Amino acid sequence: MESKKVDLTSCSLEIDSDGCVELHIYPNEVLQPEKIREIFDTIHKDFPGAETLLVTAGKKATLSQEARDLVSSEDITDQIKADAIVTEHYSHQMAANFFVRHNEPHRPTKLFKTEEEARAWLKEQIS
Repeated sequence: MESKKVDLTSCSLEIDSDGCVELHIYPNEVLQPEKIREIFDTIHKDFPGAETLLVTAGKKATLSQEARDLVSSEDITDQIKADAIVTEHYSHQMAANFFVRHNEPHRPTKLFKTEEEARAWLKEQIS
């Protein structure tokens, strides 16, 4: 699969050769449900072979409560099989940990300190 990148004003999506989509949320962005729907619609349209999602975020980037509820539901996608969240900042660690414990995402979802660990785990989820 060839690498491809899509910019969506508050975030970017890029797929790698393993079919993993990296979602990078830009600094200071608060994603709302409409943006979550746009992200997953873009994944379906532009990355039909994608099976996993690697999430990274700039400082002070987050999701609204409604967006967290949506992204953790069964309704958002059946294409993505697992999510890995890379938490480089303490605030992201706290928010992501709360998200996983409170929202109990429909897909396997795990937090990582490095992209390398996250990618290795994602590969395990689809093999």
